[in-house]
Amino acid sequence: IFETMSGEAIAKAAEQYKDWSKLVVFDEKAAVIHASYKTDAEELKEFLPAFKERGPTVGKGLTLAKEHYDVHRWSDNPCLAYGRSGKPGNMQGICLHKFTNEKSKKDLYAVITFGGDATTARMVPKLVEFCAKHVATV
Repeated sequence: IFETMSGEAIAKAAEQYKDWSKLVVFDEKAAVIHASYKTDAEELKEFLPAFKERGPTVGKGLTLAKEHYDVHRWSDNPCLAYGRSGKPGNMQGICLHKFTNEKSKKDLYAVITFGGDATTARMVPKLVEFCAKHVATV
């Protein structure tokens, strides 16, 4: 299914996004296409229903690499969920984006985490742009 989609090409494209702590791109079965860290398949499966309903996703939050994040914003058009964990001065952000690969017509997911001075106002559009340019079209 992803014969033309290279995790290596995605990794190379992701190098320009220095603010991202973690990146994982996976399909509708939670099969990893690219990850910048050692993923947990069960954890990724928890992301799959995130855009069915707002309530459960915002209520439960998101967990990545065993770190829990509160979800502050949720949208199903475009499919985005994002939030933060930690305390002021030591916070990490997360963004989950669901989109469709233009060639395969399959749903794909990408998740990033970020910290430091990075804000969701900057990181969310960067993830959407990254997915559109480097993942949705290959």
